[in-house]
Amino acid sequence: MKIGYFGDESSHTYACALKNFPSDRLTGFQSIAAAAEAVEQGRMDGAVVPIENSVGGTVGDALDAIKNYGVYITAQYFMGISHSLIGLPGASKNGIKRIYSHPQALSQCDEYLKRFFPDALKIPVASTSAALKTLKSEDEAAVARSALPGQTVLDSEIEDVKSNTTRFVLIKSAPVFRGGNVSVMFDTRHRPGELLKALNVLAGYDLNMHKLESRPSRDGVFRYWFYVEFDCRLDKEQLMAVMHKLEGAAGFIKFAGMYSSADNPT
Repeated sequence: MKIGYFGDESSHTYACALKNFPSDRLTGFQSIAAAAEAVEQGRMDGAVVPIENSVGGTVGDALDAIKNYGVYITAQYFMGISHSLIGLPGASKNGIKRIYSHPQALSQCDEYLKRFFPDALKIPVASTSAALKTLKSEDEAAVARSALPGQTVLDSEIEDVKSNTTRFVLIKSAPVFRGGNVSVMFDTRHRPGELLKALNVLAGYDLNMHKLESRPSRDGVFRYWFYVEFDCRLDKEQLMAVMHKLEGAAGFIKFAGMYSSADNPT
């Protein structure tokens, strides 16, 4: 299969894709949206993207991409994440004035960066891979998984929490209906109690919700849509009945996927 991933071969997402698809053709993309678009258009059979970190929280770009493109979550993977501080040859920790990385990686190393680099600028960029390519001088460093050729590791295992874990998902252009996890996206009418009506649909089917998050809708000032994950042991017909009822209690709605944790999904 042709599997896309976010970043390049120095990224954590590449490591996850390689672990789970070692015999498939892997292609990196500079953004999660670009990877999702490639799946929607059929240029990729699927793509691996990060959706949540145990320290940094939800990856908003992933939720937006799943909402905006014709893709669905079909599997999820958990992988321990360790970061390194990377610079150019001749660089030293004492001379670092600017540190680049993806906002998630900066968040996961926040205490370390505050302790050792309180005066350095922390500059968010599109990915940890982009951070490595940004380095041009000895007073710059990047937070990333591994160094590119010609770069040097200034410090390793700099994440604040040693159990730091990222949840990755496999997105495809068609949903599957197996697994014990379901993701749904929806918005509600801007009236009191409307969100409660939608959540009561899940409660009515005795579905255990374990994630609820709001995202800016971008079509109105301070308007939001919601991302929900819940445990599900229903078959496809029963799940579609839930979706039909939920649609009656919501405005926009998207079934974002049914999936389980797997090493080598098909």
